[in-house]
Amino acid sequence: MPSPITRAYCSTTFGQLHVRRIAADGRETSRPLVCLHPAPSSGLYFTTVMPLLNAGRQVLAPDYPGYGGSDAPAEAPAIEDYATAMLEALDALRVEGAVDVLGFHTGCLVGAEMAMRRPKKVGRLLLCDVPCFDAPTRATLKKKMAVPMTITADLDSLNAPWEFDIASRVESVPLPRAFELFAEHLRAGSRDYFGFSAAFSYDCENRFSKLDADVVVLATQSGLHEPSVATHRAISKARFVDVPEISTAVFEQGAEIIARRIAEALE
Repeated sequence: MPSPITRAYCSTTFGQLHVRRIAADGRETSRPLVCLHPAPSSGLYFTTVMPLLNAGRQVLAPDYPGYGGSDAPAEAPAIEDYATAMLEALDALRVEGAVDVLGFHTGCLVGAEMAMRRPKKVGRLLLCDVPCFDAPTRATLKKKMAVPMTITADLDSLNAPWEFDIASRVESVPLPRAFELFAEHLRAGSRDYFGFSAAFSYDCENRFSKLDADVVVLATQSGLHEPSVATHRAISKARFVDVPEISTAVFEQGAEIIARRIAEALE
């Protein structure tokens, strides 16, 4: 019988953080894998692949402060804050020794910062579809996307998240799954932009050039292929894995393929 995904809370300086967790299938022979989600979602983003990645390893998917079931900060955090929160969560959960880290979108930046802050804690770092842009592009994207969701008594105030999570993905994501992600998005409320603000304020080009870790960059065709190529060039020791089979819905339609590529990269 497959291992169930369980949930836990842990105390950090950022308040209570919520974590999804699945035990190793069989004897635990490999480092735990920590999955870092994109904004404005949560660890829920990885429930499609967690049962495909736990052969011989436990898999954890924490929620950043302000997302999912985690306590919300009063002000928008920086990527460095998210990284600190994730490291504190691992300590609080008594996950000893090194872990492997998988980042997707915003999670790539958080994972890179974790590896720089505590190099011995991060074994292998997998960066999937990296939002690495130059300063002018980041400024443009921040102005466009780092905007609080305005909630009013008018149902039309939810049009933007509905478009983001459901209408734009209805061809590639089953409706129940899309609605699940939409509902998780709404949990962040007017703080839903925090992750975008952090990501587009992060000097990724400069920070990545300082990253001295075992890095694998995975690039699908779903919109961030060129930035992922740029990331590979910026990180001196990075290996590059092209994933041309996936062009949309990486962790839904492409779940089995990306899980296989992740597992290969971890071997």
